[in-house]
Amino acid sequence: MIRRAETNGIEICYSLTGTPGAPTVVLSHGLAADLSMWEPQVNALSRSFSVLCYDIRGHGGSGSTAGDYSLALLAQDVLALMDALGIAQAHYIGLSLGGMIGQYLGAWHGERLASLTLCATTSDAPKASWDARVREARELGIVPLVNATVDRWITPSFRQEQPALVEKMRAMVMGTSLDGYAGSAAAIRDMELAAVLGRITVPTLVVAGEEDTSTPLPVLERIAQAIPGAQLLTTPAAAHMPTMERPELCNPAIEHFLLTQSNGAGSH
Repeated sequence: MIRRAETNGIEICYSLTGTPGAPTVVLSHGLAADLSMWEPQVNALSRSFSVLCYDIRGHGGSGSTAGDYSLALLAQDVLALMDALGIAQAHYIGLSLGGMIGQYLGAWHGERLASLTLCATTSDAPKASWDARVREARELGIVPLVNATVDRWITPSFRQEQPALVEKMRAMVMGTSLDGYAGSAAAIRDMELAAVLGRITVPTLVVAGEEDTSTPLPVLERIAQAIPGAQLLTTPAAAHMPTMERPELCNPAIEHFLLTQSNGAGSH
């Protein structure tokens, strides 16, 4: 069931499912997606965890604000939602933009995390190309970005085999507000995470799509090497959305990691 919370100056759309009183897992989606991208994971994780999915500022059902966002702001949205729900500490899983928010949380607010799972993400971005994307979005709107976005997310074979899921992906992009897309793209443009990865001390799993062209495997390998003790899972036949393309591979590995690390995180 979709719920709403007034936190950090916006209305955040979220769902809280799974096992009440169990350790909490927070799921944070990518740019131009929404919480529905985690459907393949929610049922699997709900067996042992309380599962909190939310829409990032300006995405899905969450409110937006104008102007450039920062990872600090988007991370504060997560912490404010956790505070509103009485969650002192949680496992955190983020994909792409969600993974960037996760890296920020791990580096600066690690005491709030029981573990960190970073999927198909990066710790730095080419500023010029992201600045161009911010300008393009603000000038032309979301519609011209839909096809290229979905093409980056999945492999050509998945596109052919799963047309219904591809349409859901297109709808996620179309459901992103202009302020949310441009503001979040600016946060990606301005991030500087590579230098602080060594600050992350919580147990970390890094998940890469073997055919990802947006955040290629070597990028995820570097992140895994920079975070002390991090584990790396490489997902074959998957692009930038390994959790949607290959849940049968990602889910058991993520669930095993969370169960191994779980030490009473949850509502307090």
